[in-house]
Amino acid sequence: MKYKEAVTARLGTLSKRHKFALLSLSLFTCAILIWEPTHNRHSTSSEPIRGQVKLSSENLQTLADQNSEPVGTIFEPDDPDFNAPKDELDQQIDAQDIVHSHTVASGETLGEIFNQYALPISDMYALLAVNKSAANMRVGVDLEWQQDENGKLIELQIHRNIKDTDVYSWNDGKYSFTQKEEKGEIKPVFLSGRVTSNFYNSARSAGLTPGQIQTLAKQLQWKFDFGKEARKGDKFAVEINKEFIDGKAVSSGDVEAVLYQNGSREITLIKHTDGNYYDVQGRSLNRALERYPTHQRFRISSSFNPYRKHPVTGRISPHNGTDFAAPVGTSVYASGDGVVVRALHHPLAGNYVVIKHGREYMTRYLHLSKILVKKGQKVSMGDKIALSGNTGRSTGPHLHYELIKNGRAVNSMKVPLPQASPVKESERAKFKQQARLTIDALRDQV
Repeated sequence: MKYKEAVTARLGTLSKRHKFALLSLSLFTCAILIWEPTHNRHSTSSEPIRGQVKLSSENLQTLADQNSEPVGTIFEPDDPDFNAPKDELDQQIDAQDIVHSHTVASGETLGEIFNQYALPISDMYALLAVNKSAANMRVGVDLEWQQDENGKLIELQIHRNIKDTDVYSWNDGKYSFTQKEEKGEIKPVFLSGRVTSNFYNSARSAGLTPGQIQTLAKQLQWKFDFGKEARKGDKFAVEINKEFIDGKAVSSGDVEAVLYQNGSREITLIKHTDGNYYDVQGRSLNRALERYPTHQRFRISSSFNPYRKHPVTGRISPHNGTDFAAPVGTSVYASGDGVVVRALHHPLAGNYVVIKHGREYMTRYLHLSKILVKKGQKVSMGDKIALSGNTGRSTGPHLHYELIKNGRAVNSMKVPLPQASPVKESERAKFKQQARLTIDALRDQV
């Protein structure tokens, strides 16, 4: 009681202003002690209530992968800024004349092959609707196909064995299926000529088909450029294996051997029993391409995907290259021997380099921080050409790398690359002996 009386007496001596402040502070303190937040009560007594939203996983993708390009970024394949300029031979060989090929490897399916070469997946389903046997892929089976200028598959040949071939052809808005069986007699035919205006026209005059001319240009692309090095007065002879029935040729035939005389220089091409071409010494005419443009293996932040859909619009927004999450300043190397045809800056691609490798291949390197080569410069496999970066339209530091084959983007991480292996040592002596006889026969034709 004395304590209460002392407190009361003490409060009585305070002014009204001090009494009001003390009362307000006391009420505020009591309110703080009494109040208990609702969310704290729930967090200590039970798990938070979560609502579930069901989303379809079909075609579900992020709007912009880290260390890549936004989904909506598309580099037009026909944009001249990203392509090698066409020379006279390129212009004369029509897009429909180009024959693409692939040999089925272990575990590959028809769908995977279509994906590797960015073939329209709708065309694959249309083929299967005509004949389901198209899906039967065995190791070693050879596929050959042709596309129109829009990428439409206009013919697919599946060589089941040395005699039987399945043929799918696009006519009148639909695919048809036929089976072709080799029944005739295969005989060698020699065609020869002299270059007058240009090689293409002279070869056509000699009887070669556009497909056979393409075979010559493709197989000799690393050794001789028919578009730039062919000269008036050059001589050539070609051995073609044609099929005959009752003495009449029923096929255009395959190129078996070539002799081309460019002044005092002789260029030779011989097809071996393994289906590959070599010179008379049994050396491969292909130069290998590296699969990676960097020495270190970086994480792939965005893979090649020709069928990628924009998650919002649903439209096809293909990713025609492989993105490596390489930090800025990483050394970038040429994937193979070639000539730099572009070394520029672009609003979307940033600093970029395009290299032409022979007549069949081209590589692109985008979003670079620094370009170390110039247009027209010849480079060798492994030459340092640039430093990776984050220029242009990009969501983070990375290297966008593309492999172009016959004018179309393919999956650089999966498609078979040209290998520079010679004829097997156990077969080389016999091959060289037969090659000399073949070339001697061709010399008699020029």
